[in-house]
Amino acid sequence: MAAAFGMLAAGTIVGSATLAVAQADVVKQRQENRKQTAAAMRAIKGVIDSKGDAKIVVQQAAKLKELEAAFVKMFPAGSDKDSKALPAVWSDQAGFQAASKAADAAYDKLAVAGGSGDFTAIATAFQDTGKACGACHQKFRAKDN
Repeated sequence: MAAAFGMLAAGTIVGSATLAVAQADVVKQRQENRKQTAAAMRAIKGVIDSKGDAKIVVQQAAKLKELEAAFVKMFPAGSDKDSKALPAVWSDQAGFQAASKAADAAYDKLAVAGGSGDFTAIATAFQDTGKACGACHQKFRAKDN
């Protein structure tokens, strides 16, 4: 009986340590995802500023959609340590999902604008995308100190 209890306790400790590592990994994955998101946004801004190849806007908008689809799934319960994610991510999942869908819709509009080659439309869609990203940050991300 004591041996069984000891194995159960050891399993609990190992399981807890594994969970902590997994949660740290998901935070790192979220951070890497957002770095890639920022890089895509910078690439689009570069195209707008240089009036470059609008096809790049379409490609980067598609990348943004992929990143967002993955990102929104990277918030398991308890993954708030060493993270800028606010408690509202978990307490207001409907709002968090809606914010993600708004960003996704903005990426769609950005892709359409990029496909048109109209730099005024691209710039407007880019601004709208920034607003969608910012709206999510307002409610769900801690500000930098």
